[in-house]
Formats: sequence, C-alpha cells, structure tokens
Amino acid sequence: MYMVGLAFSPAKLRLFSYHKWIGVTVFLFALARLVWRYFHKAPELPGSMPAWEKSAAKASHSLLYALMFIVPVSGWLMSSAHGFQTVYLGIIPLPDLVEKNKELEESLELAHFILNKTLLAFVLLHIAAALKHHFIDRDEVLKRMLRFGTVCVVAVASLVSASAQAAPVLKDGSRIEFVSKQMGVPIKGSFKNFDADVLFDPANLKAGRTAISIDLESIDAGSDEATVEIKRRPWFDVKNYPRAEFTSSTVTAVGPGLYRVTGKMTIKGRTREVSAPFAAQKANDRWTFDGKFTLKRLDFNIGEGAWSDTGTVADEVEILFRFAVPVPKK
Repeated sequence: MYMVGLAFSPAKLRLFSYHKWIGVTVFLFALARLVWRYFHKAPELPGSMPAWEKSAAKASHSLLYALMFIVPVSGWLMSSAHGFQTVYLGIIPLPDLVEKNKELEESLELAHFILNKTLLAFVLLHIAAALKHHFIDRDEVLKRMLRFGTVCVVAVASLVSASAQAAPVLKDGSRIEFVSKQMGVPIKGSFKNFDADVLFDPANLKAGRTAISIDLESIDAGSDEATVEIKRRPWFDVKNYPRAEFTSSTVTAVGPGLYRVTGKMTIKGRTREVSAPFAAQKANDRWTFDGKFTLKRLDFNIGEGAWSDTGTVADEVEILFRFAVPVPKK
C-alpha cells in the first residue's frame, strides 16, 4: 500500500520493479524447493507432536507453498492487465499473460492484495510455530529450517548485489529528442520527463543493460497545437498508454568507442525490437552516451485513421538521445 500511495516518480517506478523482482524470486525459490523436496524425502516430524498438530502442520505447509506460487502469478497477471511488462532484474522480459484490461486489473489488484495479506499471515504463523518448537518443545524443527533458509538468504543476497549495479541517468546532461517530417519539413520535439537506468562496462559488455521509461504526457511536439493533438487517441493515446518502455537485451562493440544496443521497445501496447548505435565517452567521473536510431511510427500504431497517410506525416521518425551516467565507484 505504501508504493501505491506514492506520487508518480522515478522512485515509485523503481520500487514497483523491485517488488516484482522479489515476487519472481519467491516464485523461483518455491519452485526450487519443490524440486528439492521431490528428490529428498521430508524428515519426520517429532514423535512428541500430537496427531492434530502434525495434520495442521502439513495443511499449513501445503497452503504456504500454494500461496508462494499464487501470489506472484496474481501480481504478474495484474501487471499484464495494467499494461506494464515485467522485466526480471531489469534483464529478462517476461511475457504478458493477458491483454491490457482496466476492469480485470482492478479485480486482480484486490485479489493480489488479499492473497498477499493471507501469505503474510501464514508466514507469521509459520515463524511462531518454529519458535514454539525451539523455545518450548526444544526439538530440532527450527534448526532444520535454518539450514535451508541460510542457502536462500545467500542466494537472494547474490541476486540483489548483481542487480544493484545499474545507475540512474543524470538529468543534467541527459535528453531524448525526436525529428519527424510533416509534408517533408523536419519538426523537432522532445520528451521532458523520463527515467533510465544504465549499466555499462566496456570490459564486460555481456553484463550491460539499459531500462528506459518515458512519460509520454511530457512530450513537446514543437508547437502547442501539435503537442495537444499528439497525446490524443489516434497518436500516443496517452490516457490509456501513459509510458513508452525500452529494455535492452544485448550491447556489442562496433568500433573504437562505438557500440550498438539492441532491445525491445513498447509503445501504445505494441512491442518491437529496435537497435541503436551509440558513442560512449568517459570524462569527469561520468559516462556520456550519444546515439540515434529510426523508428517507424506505424509499427506502433501511432497515427491512426487519416493520420496513417505517410504523405502528410512521414512513417520514419528519428530518435536522438544523450544519457549521462555516473561512473560506478569501485
């Protein structure tokens, strides 16, 4: 609930991403735990436990496992219905499970909230039972649990440290602009608000990644009239699709100081692969990346109806970007 109540900001976007990553990680650990249990028989419960307590323990374990799968999946469904793709650790894009649907999203949001609270209740019950076994019954149940828990903590810490290296761009020195042609005349525009995280190491390009989220409401299309028009349904339909997203998949070197980033661009609910060459320059404790590439607006259904005539507004739009990123401290 804390995240939901925050004003829209880069911090809120990051918190929601971290929340999703934790959910996917829980799902993966639950899956790993089930595989482990399949090949390793569960140890017997202490013989001193009453029959009813053993039955309750088995039932609560089953429900806990079920919730560890259901809660992340309900969140995944909710995110899909909301129109925001889940990209695990900012690297691995997960497919949307359903189409964008506001009514479905609201129903899934309520279900996800209730399931989350139920899972929390079972976790607290699980902890209370383990403490009872240790301090009151004085058996080995808690010690058995801690062995596997230690492995999980170490694995999660490794994932967090691996995902925390991407740096947010410096707004001072960063920009995203575009050039479109109207009746053959170049028209310049820009996006004032965007959030981007970049991890770049020329010595380890395979580890590089970029995630960009653009606030389409912040567009400046070159004139007041064009800016109002381009936010409407035939164009970006900002009311229903408020953001454009890019997530990189690969970064490759193409020459001295020159590179190419490839990834998925999502605009107006449509996702296409794009590739952009860029130059990288390091100075004054920051990296500066300059690049440009061309998009076809009709690939993203931008300009519907009469506006689909490319004789009036060209299909190709040139995107120019500059990102300033602090050099990670060693």
